[in-house]
Amino acid sequence: MAQSYQYRVRDFNGKLQTGFLEAEGMTAAKDVLRRRRFVVIDLAPAPEKKRSISLSGLLEQKVTVKDLALFCRQFATVIEAGIPALTCLDILSRQAENNRLQKAITQMITELQAGRTLTEAMRQHPKVFPGILTSMVEAGETGGVLDQALTRMADHFERDHDIREKVKSAMYYPAALLIVMFLAVGFMVTSVLPNFITILTTLNVELPLSTRILMKVSEILGHYWYLALAGLAAFFFTLTKIAGLKGMREQLDGGKLRLPIFGPLIKKIVISRFCRTLSTLLHAGVPLLQALEIVRGTAGNAVIARAAAGALENVREGLEMAGPLAASGVFPPMVTRMIAVGEETGATDQLLEKIAQFYDREVNSGVGRLSSLLEPVLLIFMGVVIGSIIISIMLPMLSVMSAPIE
Repeated sequence: MAQSYQYRVRDFNGKLQTGFLEAEGMTAAKDVLRRRRFVVIDLAPAPEKKRSISLSGLLEQKVTVKDLALFCRQFATVIEAGIPALTCLDILSRQAENNRLQKAITQMITELQAGRTLTEAMRQHPKVFPGILTSMVEAGETGGVLDQALTRMADHFERDHDIREKVKSAMYYPAALLIVMFLAVGFMVTSVLPNFITILTTLNVELPLSTRILMKVSEILGHYWYLALAGLAAFFFTLTKIAGLKGMREQLDGGKLRLPIFGPLIKKIVISRFCRTLSTLLHAGVPLLQALEIVRGTAGNAVIARAAAGALENVREGLEMAGPLAASGVFPPMVTRMIAVGEETGATDQLLEKIAQFYDREVNSGVGRLSSLLEPVLLIFMGVVIGSIIISIMLPMLSVMSAPIE
């Protein structure tokens, strides 16, 4: 698991710099600093900050992929016009709608005025600017093509945002059906069923098991609804804590990839993101080792992150990275073979881009199929649940009506 480290270094001009970085260990942190051409003076684990809840913290917005796409697009436009980076940031800080992003940009202006580079200023805000963006900016600054690097990042974030929005749009109707079903079931159990229970308890009739279970559920929800809500909250809290345990995240992420309906779509999304991110970094001239480190940290899936870590170790040993990707069981043979060909021909970034484009198209068509498949499944499920409740209510009534009159 990545840890935070506090460092004190000197750059190639002999200037003293301090800051924080995330790394897998002390050795990895030193490697990162040396790759940035720093002379390490002091490096130690960062002291843990006590969490405090403040009104400003609660009101701070999360920086979304859409915010990053807009930031990169606007930054690239003004940089391309020949405006200095410091002036660009001043313009962007006035236009930023996200208060957390605006705060980070304002602090970056101060850091640039103090003599830091744009990359160094960005790296002081790892929760706002992801590793892929700072590495691309570093490559753009080094090669004098900052506008091109920012344009590619804008394209990258926009494609990522489009995929997320399509998945969300496909889930709106199924989510609405589920909400309607829960509301209908809740109304029947808490409002309709108690009236029937009053009638059934006055009749000397043996109740079916399903009816007795339903009566018990109605009683619990009617009298102890707060306990049911507390139990539900405790369940989700426990699930969240378990998911955060070492080793469990990979099990859960692997389970997501094996889900009957959602699994294939999730797999296509993570493959597309992996290939697009790695292609973008390699095309900008970021070294393969550094690119794989970034991909591992931004994979969004523990199984993919482990595969990227295996590829990273292979590359360090002078081997091909396609082997660990194939061994993960996530990447199809077509993908691993194309990556192997790219490594042999020196066109890895181009072939990765083609793979990402292919899976983007697969995701687009898969989202449409998912929506059309979920609708009838949820309608049938809703009918079965509500129908079961109605049958459980009506069975005792039918027994009474069919009983012989004495």
